[in-house]
Amino acid sequence: MPIRLTSNDLARISCSSCEGCGECCRGMDDTIHLDPYDIYLLCKNLDTDFEGLLRTSVGLHVDGGLVLPHLQMDKKTDACTFLGPDGRCSIHAFRPGFCRLYPLGRVYEDGTLGYFVTDSICPGGRSKVRIQKWLEVPDLPRYESFVLIWHDFRKEVQKELLSVSDGELMQKTALYILDLFYATPTAPGKDFYTAFPRRIKKARKDLGLASSS
Repeated sequence: MPIRLTSNDLARISCSSCEGCGECCRGMDDTIHLDPYDIYLLCKNLDTDFEGLLRTSVGLHVDGGLVLPHLQMDKKTDACTFLGPDGRCSIHAFRPGFCRLYPLGRVYEDGTLGYFVTDSICPGGRSKVRIQKWLEVPDLPRYESFVLIWHDFRKEVQKELLSVSDGELMQKTALYILDLFYATPTAPGKDFYTAFPRRIKKARKDLGLASSS
């Protein structure tokens, strides 16, 4: 069983000899899932909206009854659409959470968030680095709180959907989540972390879910 780590722990994951081969950004299919914060950052920094992302770099997949976004691979090269010709990420400063994690994974247990080192590690990744430094996430405590709340909420909705036999209701719920958390932008000048709990509260009310403790 992988060793569970916190963001304050050191892990031997840093690829100090990276030469920009870009192999970690190829052939990922629909596995680079995007959460609402990822979409917020992409829209903000690329000066676009969710529909614009869907036209250029983001695809949709079904996961547990929900329709969720992921980074799109180029059909010709099978590489992430944001991978530059030099083998480097063109959105590195605001790259999605899944990309920041590599080669780490997240573990959710007893209402807490932790990390572990996956088997999929770059051959050059041998130097130790503190996980919080590796992630390069501003205001990491708020980010981790968001990730945990979003994970638990998504799993709760998916569990509810499994008990529903009404296909039309399932579709409406999936599209509602997609619209509220992804397609609806955070108002200009508003803080994402402040707006997000309000959306969770609204979703719980609209979907008839119990209030979170």
